[in-house]
Amino acid sequence: MRFNLIGLVAVPVVFALAVTTSPGSAAGQAPAFKLEGKWKYQSFRPEPTSLPAVRDCRLFKAWSPPGDVTIDASGKGTLVFKLEGGTDLTLDLTCVVSDPVAPATATRLWVRAVKPLGGGREFTNELQGFLVPQDLATPTGKQVFRGTIVQTSADIAPKDPQPQFTTGFFVLEPAM
Repeated sequence: MRFNLIGLVAVPVVFALAVTTSPGSAAGQAPAFKLEGKWKYQSFRPEPTSLPAVRDCRLFKAWSPPGDVTIDASGKGTLVFKLEGGTDLTLDLTCVVSDPVAPATATRLWVRAVKPLGGGREFTNELQGFLVPQDLATPTGKQVFRGTIVQTSADIAPKDPQPQFTTGFFVLEPAM
């Protein structure tokens, strides 16, 4: 079992979100896309974690369990992983949503996740993603955020900790 930010597997996670205006938004204006609502979250990582740039097929494994996200109109929210053990781990997130600015065509999401550990230490992850069709065959259908997650600090998992700078991908989709 592991609990690694969004790589948590053994602990429910609750974190707060703060949405700020984006580089692509007019000064003082919030981006047109709103994160408000209920979302589902999951992250994955390669196994093994260090992959060379080769053309062979590699496997990915769940880095986090599925999580339930609720975000309010102010951009604050929670992500809760329902896991065995009953322990909670709280992470603070700062999120930035950017409307597309030419030549870009996709809404972009940046997230910094921080868990203060005491003594000036933190557990951190960085996420960047894009709003894309959930089903690529139906580009006008349901939209989800897909992107990259990088563990930017030492892992805090008690078992099978991953090295700093382990990367993977995440999916954040409406819970509808």
